[in-house]
Amino acid sequence: MHVGKFLWSVGILIPTLASALGASESTAPTMPVAIVSEIGIIGPASTDILASSIKSAAENKASVLVLILDTPGGLLESTRSMVQQILNAPLPVIVWVGPKGARAASAGAFITMAAHVAAMAPATNIGAAHPIGVGYPGNKDGGDGKIAAEKSLNDTLAMAEAIAKARGRNIELARSFVLASESITSEEALSNKVIDLMAGSLDELLSSASGKTVTIESGKNITLELKGAKVVRFEKNIRHRLLEIISDPNLFYLLFLAGIIGLGFELTHPGVILPGVVGAICMILALTSMSILPINFGGLLLLVAGIAMMVAEIYVPSFGSLGIGGLIAFILGSSLLVEPEYGITISFWTILPGAAAIAGFLALIGLVTLKAIRSRVKSGSEGMIGQEAEVIRDFTGTTGQVRVQGEIWTGEVASGKTAVAGESLKISRVDGLKLFLE
Repeated sequence: MHVGKFLWSVGILIPTLASALGASESTAPTMPVAIVSEIGIIGPASTDILASSIKSAAENKASVLVLILDTPGGLLESTRSMVQQILNAPLPVIVWVGPKGARAASAGAFITMAAHVAAMAPATNIGAAHPIGVGYPGNKDGGDGKIAAEKSLNDTLAMAEAIAKARGRNIELARSFVLASESITSEEALSNKVIDLMAGSLDELLSSASGKTVTIESGKNITLELKGAKVVRFEKNIRHRLLEIISDPNLFYLLFLAGIIGLGFELTHPGVILPGVVGAICMILALTSMSILPINFGGLLLLVAGIAMMVAEIYVPSFGSLGIGGLIAFILGSSLLVEPEYGITISFWTILPGAAAIAGFLALIGLVTLKAIRSRVKSGSEGMIGQEAEVIRDFTGTTGQVRVQGEIWTGEVASGKTAVAGESLKISRVDGLKLFLE
């Protein structure tokens, strides 16, 4: 009897425990994962980094992708691509402008507003998204320039409005970022519904974002649960880092100058090899960068013409006009070399040392060339011109004998002149075995 009750109890207990354990295992919450990626200047590198970050987050089944943004701006096409990736991302994307002192200027403003959750750290700013080099509609200049300016500005303005409308942000402020280059602080951005929250650190950001409900591209509503989330840093690969380097206009400019100097040194000093190798590598990287950056080929031609004029100064006696003109052309070409699209341009403080380096290099080459010309080895009759000749006996009329470097020569002076023994005369011309003296 007791044995039967015991077996009955075991039979009931085991399935119950198994069911409870199974239910516990299936309902146990998994730790949320936040993939964190950092974005700087907006360009092909940042576009590639964002695409790889979204892919990594999806593969790791992350709860959210956090983009830490600190940018002065960047290229318009890259901005459009990044906005498109964020709007169509298969998981929530949080953009945090941080840490303190960071900015989301120009192109960064569009990327911040496109996020599912936009956040900023204290002491940061956002805005100033007017396309540089583009005038306002209604400006006085006419022709194709005005039409192109209006089209570009209206296109950028429409993008800002569309992003703000899609994310429920302040459309009027988004317009003012473009039309008036307005820039506002993080506090102003929060109070005017440009961003969703403020956070001074990554942990505070994840904690503050928890509980917010966002809608991803598929139409699915997701409530963020990010408190205590495991933070995984996205590691940039060699390709990303190389793209970041060569897409910086200042580094492109320095690579271009290093290539010119290295190759120029190799051409003037054949056989040194190392400067030529380094110059070739720098020039190849610069040419690769030219395929990424918005290069103004008029500025490039002006820069090359400036270098050509400075080189010509070494060989053509222009009393400095070629050299000075070449230096001015070089500086102007450097200033115009990269189109000033969304604040991405070459700094004057990079151009000035670059111009000084090129001018110094060409001056050094000029000095070496001049020294080589002056110290050219002279031999035979050409080498005797200008030397001193000692008269060994009185001349008979205009002719007589002289000693030069231990050798006896027949010398002749100008008509009406004569010379006496012991006198030193200067050789002005050599004709066969006769020296003409003065």
